[in-house]
Amino acid sequence: MRQALAAAWLAVALGAPPARAYDEVAVKGGGSIGGAVKLTGKAPEPQQIAITKDPEVCGSGVRTVGEVAVGNDGSLKGAVVYIERIAAGKAWPRSREGALIDQKGCRFLPGSLVMRKGDVVRIKNKDKVFHNIHAYEVVGSARLSMFNDGQPADSDLKHDLRMRRGNEVKLECDAHNFMHEWFLVLEHPYYSPTAAGGGFSIGDVPPGSYKLIAWHPALGRQEANVEVKPGDKATVDFTFKGK
Repeated sequence: MRQALAAAWLAVALGAPPARAYDEVAVKGGGSIGGAVKLTGKAPEPQQIAITKDPEVCGSGVRTVGEVAVGNDGSLKGAVVYIERIAAGKAWPRSREGALIDQKGCRFLPGSLVMRKGDVVRIKNKDKVFHNIHAYEVVGSARLSMFNDGQPADSDLKHDLRMRRGNEVKLECDAHNFMHEWFLVLEHPYYSPTAAGGGFSIGDVPPGSYKLIAWHPALGRQEANVEVKPGDKATVDFTFKGK
């Protein structure tokens, strides 16, 4: 008993969020959330990193990192909108292989994605060169190392996604400093990436009040409160500010 109380006190002292389980249930009278994500002003300049190693596989020139894809009307592609916390809702079937990331041409593919908390992440090296995969949990300005593995050509590695405080992960290759990828780790399936028009749609949401988050790897996060009524559609728009 004393040990359990001590562990709980330590978690609070360290600012760790309480454990929370998501229950899969049949949703009755569900509603939806939709809207658009935009950028005002000028998009931040992406980082340009010279490709100086293994050009026969990685190519030449420079690699653009942290690019912001914005349309002429300010519509923002590449953001993810999700409900921050939800106790129960629609099913999210697990994949036997977990979340899959390929390395090809010295790139992480796909460029960004959402993974399920507790799943295994499987990283394949399809290149004929050695990579060194370094994963960080990103919490604000802090970067907490998760794993750091050397990976020979034509090999696989697997890791459990064990998040400690946040839900954002950054992947880098310590052997090729121009290889970068970001992704989110969520407990539930209530999320929607934004496409070229900046729109998003989240369906089959149990009625209730929620906090909605819009996340972009280069622009950060925004939040909004939303009320979902039975069989109705709630509309929420987000606007990130550029330079």
